[in-house]
Amino acid sequence: MSSCQLNSATSTAFAPARSEDPAWSHARVVPGARNSTQCLYCSKIIRGGGVTRLKHHLGGISGDVEACKKVPDDIKWQMKELVNEMKKNKEKKRKLSLEIGCGSPVDLTYDDVDVGDDEYEGGSQGPVHDSKGKGKEKVGGKSTGPFSRFFAPRTSPGSQPSIKSAMCSKEMIDKAKMAIANWWYDANLPFNASQSKFYQPAIDAIAAIGLGFKGPSLYELRGNFLKNSVTEVQNYLLDIKTSWRDSGCSLMADGWTNQRQQPIINFLVYCPKGTIFLKSIDTSGLRKDAETLFKIFDEVVQEVGVENIVQFITDNDASYKAAGKKLQQKYGSFFWSPCAAHCIYLMLENFCDPRHFPIIDETIKKARKITKFIYNHAWVLALMRKDFTKGHAFMSPCSHKVCYKFFKYPMLTVV
Repeated sequence: MSSCQLNSATSTAFAPARSEDPAWSHARVVPGARNSTQCLYCSKIIRGGGVTRLKHHLGGISGDVEACKKVPDDIKWQMKELVNEMKKNKEKKRKLSLEIGCGSPVDLTYDDVDVGDDEYEGGSQGPVHDSKGKGKEKVGGKSTGPFSRFFAPRTSPGSQPSIKSAMCSKEMIDKAKMAIANWWYDANLPFNASQSKFYQPAIDAIAAIGLGFKGPSLYELRGNFLKNSVTEVQNYLLDIKTSWRDSGCSLMADGWTNQRQQPIINFLVYCPKGTIFLKSIDTSGLRKDAETLFKIFDEVVQEVGVENIVQFITDNDASYKAAGKKLQQKYGSFFWSPCAAHCIYLMLENFCDPRHFPIIDETIKKARKITKFIYNHAWVLALMRKDFTKGHAFMSPCSHKVCYKFFKYPMLTVV
């Protein structure tokens, strides 16, 4: 028997019934049926062919087995990548067999051994036995390799995990999640912080380094790393500002009053690349007439660049409108537009005017009396929260002038 035939026979003899190929996690064994598996998504029974036919079924590869119609897109993408990687490895092994002098191209591992219709390949991942009887872990015919190419881009928390994490037991995964949760509770972080786009990349970076990684210290967080983060944000803003020359932008002025009752005008700039906060101006000591607002707006327009602005959006107050129109006439290269949200606020403000809508005014007065009664009697308030609002409050403080005019004190809403 030649050395090549001996290697082939040895590989087949040691081939396990089930390897650790990730495709097996998407199927179950059919009791009493030899070499048959059942898809976990569409319940189709695949007879023979091993893990290769299962990959073809999950990946929607025609010609060998019927495609699964219920498999998730990321798993379908993964199976296609595994099949393509297997084909590349088989071709490499054939070339290597020819180069070392075998009469015919023979696979050097059992990974892709074809032994008929009922038994076909042990999987693209499994132990490879050398002449000394020691097993070496192989992935795709290589001792090491990037796992990421086997999976669709993992950009969301619910997407496909890596092969290593998929092999972990539920107890190990729960233990790791509990460790993060304990730190979360101890640091008193808000739960919606887990929806941050930086959350999963941080976990991936830690997992890539492995055990022994020490997180940044207090001094590092408030030192160099903070400076680096500020630099990244500044570069991000600079990139957006650079795009204003190509796409143009909309300058928005938002007037409001803070908790100290200081009138403030916030300026924001919108473009297709995103919206950024530009600056905030305190107008406490200024008269908000058309001339004063025009001077303020003109300085901001010069800062953004007249040639970059497509439209200028402000509140619909008379002074804001006059200043915006004057600014449009001065340059003639952009339009002034009223804020749609402020227009709605002005409409709501008219609703509570008894001169225009006496019926609505009467309804608001009745609602105000009912609300006063509820919040002035603790047992009625408790009854309302228990039986009618499912624990939600009926009053929500709001400083907006429209809400104040509706009820003469903080707005009443179901929250």
